[in-house]
Amino acid sequence: MKNRFANCIGWLKRPATWIAAALVVLIAVGFAVSAVNLRRPVAMYNKDRDDAAQVYFTHLALAADASRVLFENGALPDGMIEDDSLSKYTAYAHAKVVEVLEDNTYIDESTENARVGDQTLLLEITTGEHKGRRITTQFFMGKMFDKHAEEGTSLLVSVMTDPRTLGEDGLPKISVTLMNYDRTRPILLIVALFLLVTGLIGGKVGLRSILGLAFTLAAVVLVLIPALLRGHAPVPLTLGVCALVTVVCFILLDGLNRKTLSAMLGTIAGFCLAALFAAFASALTKLDGLTYYSSETSNLIDAQYQGVTIQIRGLFVSGIIISALGAVMDVAMSISSSINELKTVNPGMRFFPLLKSGMRIGRDAIGTMTNTLILAFTGGALTELLLMKIFHWDFKAILSGDYITHEIITGVSGSIGLILAVPLTALIASALCETRIDEVLLRPVKLHR
Repeated sequence: MKNRFANCIGWLKRPATWIAAALVVLIAVGFAVSAVNLRRPVAMYNKDRDDAAQVYFTHLALAADASRVLFENGALPDGMIEDDSLSKYTAYAHAKVVEVLEDNTYIDESTENARVGDQTLLLEITTGEHKGRRITTQFFMGKMFDKHAEEGTSLLVSVMTDPRTLGEDGLPKISVTLMNYDRTRPILLIVALFLLVTGLIGGKVGLRSILGLAFTLAAVVLVLIPALLRGHAPVPLTLGVCALVTVVCFILLDGLNRKTLSAMLGTIAGFCLAALFAAFASALTKLDGLTYYSSETSNLIDAQYQGVTIQIRGLFVSGIIISALGAVMDVAMSISSSINELKTVNPGMRFFPLLKSGMRIGRDAIGTMTNTLILAFTGGALTELLLMKIFHWDFKAILSGDYITHEIITGVSGSIGLILAVPLTALIASALCETRIDEVLLRPVKLHR
């Protein structure tokens, strides 16, 4: 017990402890302040741009016309258009199937036993302002929307409220549309199993990695995405956020020492080079986030008309940086850890032998990690690859298509960053092993009375 207490006191006296704690706190506070400042609403449209405002109100009117069918009287509540918002009348909620009143579905064997037809359900809303209310609704199922429900099934529904019309119970009339199954509990169970396995197998390191994962998700969701929506330059912003996330994750993983310092620097250098190569490839192929046609791009352009000042062109490179970060962190830490272990076992090893050993280890990592990265992107494109084979797409058209070009650039750029991270991390780790930095950072401070 005394030895453990003495070790704890010695750990607290180390300069590395206080520097690491200060860095983590400073970055966390900076992210928290940024997250609070970025919570302000995004403008719906820019009044100085007449064309944008006109497009916005046109879309709003079309949405209102389409929504009239949800109400029996065929009219929307007063003020819906004037309020410039349909979302205030619509909300997602969970609902439970109380009873299946009618089931007119059948199994279509030609589409792998998908259910086709319609169901009439008695639903009870279990969340939101209409919690406890029951409503009968009919919905249709097709080959692309097979959401067959049974008694007790939990569903996600969209509830539209007509505040002007009251029902027999004196409450505002509502219309319910089935959106999907309620997958909240299964998702939470899956995440809980992941955390449990990580904690049990990884021990303290696993728990620290979970903290790093939580910090990364918070940085992306609370800082990066809101900042992108407000028009900040995507590539510099993503580089900055990823660099800070790298620092915090490695400190949480193993503190501040020459091993984590070299892994940090190698990771940052690796994904910065991946970004440079992605930008070069994007310019060479004339493909970026805006010219890459997809439904998501179209929605982002519509959002610009509504006043969201996002810069779409930079999102292509930003996505590559984020997708490459994890793999680069993995290989950088592996190289740094191996070199520092060699130095610990054989203190007499000098710079060049350490560098050569690190490069040999890194080449083995490159062989597997690059394959893993490319296969991950290939797995994401599996459906498109099947369609190409089925419809005999011309090879020239395949190579010039936006989707395939996008996937190739993404995979190759991430692999380039990973490959170049190996020699850079080996060089940095070998150089730091020749310094007294660990001795300075980890040596307890002598307290004079």
